[in-house]
Amino acid sequence: MKAKLLLLILFLGTVAMIAVMRWHGAPLITPVSKAGIVSLELAKSTEQATIIINQWQQNNLIQQAINNTYIDFVFIIFYALFLYAYCFYISIKQQPWAGAISRTLALAALTAGLCDVIENYCMLQMLQGSVTSAHAFLSWLFAVIKFGLLMAVILWSLLNLHVLFRKR
Repeated sequence: MKAKLLLLILFLGTVAMIAVMRWHGAPLITPVSKAGIVSLELAKSTEQATIIINQWQQNNLIQQAINNTYIDFVFIIFYALFLYAYCFYISIKQQPWAGAISRTLALAALTAGLCDVIENYCMLQMLQGSVTSAHAFLSWLFAVIKFGLLMAVILWSLLNLHVLFRKR
């Protein structure tokens, strides 16, 4: 029962942080950053990143973007630990082959969190005036890896949601 309580706490923390991030990040949605902060995450070149950052500077939103990125660090803790714990928990209740996949994806959730930390570091560098091709490319690269890992983990988690309620 303690494991399910931990999962519930991590899940609620994840949902709460999603709400906070959406509320806090809403002003960052502009004509050049239609996806808000995610637009900067996926700006592969210095040109794309500079256009977004210049728009935010004109609208006095740079500090908002910096704060949003710092808030994201709390979100990373919640979502990475929730997905890790969930995948590990269901692995115990699954057939050996499925449990192995779940344990692998549990580690993928932590890896996605690490990618998000590196991506945030690169974005903070850009937001604080160091828009280099390395920062833009690394932010993009780690965002793509993160999103790919998270899609796999979330898809597997949803497909195996029934396992959470199985007695065993």
